[in-house]
Amino acid sequence: MILRLTYFILIVPIAYLALSSAFRLVCLGLGHNNLEMLYGGTAIYLLTLASAVEGACFLAEDIRSSSPTFTRLTHRFRSSQD
Repeated sequence: MILRLTYFILIVPIAYLALSSAFRLVCLGLGHNNLEMLYGGTAIYLLTLASAVEGACFLAEDIRSSSPTFTRLTHRFRSSQD
């Protein structure tokens, strides 16, 4: 829990500054309507990426090892690559 809070406190301001700067430049260069169009197209990818990183980094090891569904799913993926 502490690790999650630390990552959140460190990453959010950096991500906000980077995204706001990029969107501000696009807004000035291409106009507000184009900015809204680009944001609408990229928001789903950014949110999906954030969810994937959170799941990959913070899924508890005991959940991975104890869940029969997760074990079956990972075994299926590993066996399908052969």
